[in-house]
Amino acid sequence: MNMEFADRVQRVEPSATLAISNLSSELEAEGIDVVDLSVGEPDFPTPDNIVEAGKDAMDAGHTGYTSSNGIPELREALAEKFTNQGLDADSDEIIVTPGGKQGCMRRSTR
Repeated sequence: MNMEFADRVQRVEPSATLAISNLSSELEAEGIDVVDLSVGEPDFPTPDNIVEAGKDAMDAGHTGYTSSNGIPELREALAEKFTNQGLDADSDEIIVTPGGKQGCMRRSTR
């Protein structure tokens, strides 16, 4: 079955971030020492306390998408933390995203 896409779909450029990530992997495979900052993947394993917190959250039923602004309780906790540090912060002014690109995109659409 041949699938045809609209012309505008054909004009979508590949992800520059993933292109750099792929190049980094290729260079590393050739034995070149590379510090890859392209996709934000750390070069260390996830700490045990974070793994356990993730498991606990899933066991508690938190397995779906959150609000596009982030988990309300987390935003409130961050506002409280910032306020305790002397910053004027309100949870309505805070967004929590899984990455920098998402944060920039979310901020640009507010």
